[in-house]
Amino acid sequence: MPSIVSRLAPLLVLMLPGAALAETAPLNVPILMHGAIGDDACPDKGRIIEVGSEPDSYLAVQSGPGEAPFRELGRLHDGDTVVVCEKLGLWLGVVYGSASLGCQTTILVPVEQAYTGPCDHGWVLARNVSVDPR
Repeated sequence: MPSIVSRLAPLLVLMLPGAALAETAPLNVPILMHGAIGDDACPDKGRIIEVGSEPDSYLAVQSGPGEAPFRELGRLHDGDTVVVCEKLGLWLGVVYGSASLGCQTTILVPVEQAYTGPCDHGWVLARNVSVDPR
């Protein structure tokens, strides 16, 4: 009689491409960049605050400005830095990651456009971000 692992292996192989797609899927609500040609569309820097000092404390980065049905894209911790691109209600559209200087937030054409640059990005609660205008 085949083991449970050998019986489920074909199902797992079929599910893996879908799981990878979910991780790379675009935001449900894009972060819009505004401005003029040559302007930095994300002029404010911020620092994550008041998340908690416990090792498992974090601020969820969401695929849209809210909880469900939006999914968690990443996690930020106290002291992490972000670049703020947009504010929508209680939420901020942010760009973050280790290469934040090369995140390509400069407007190249004078139209409102969604951020699609190379850096991690998503929506976080504004109350957990201390914003410092540049």
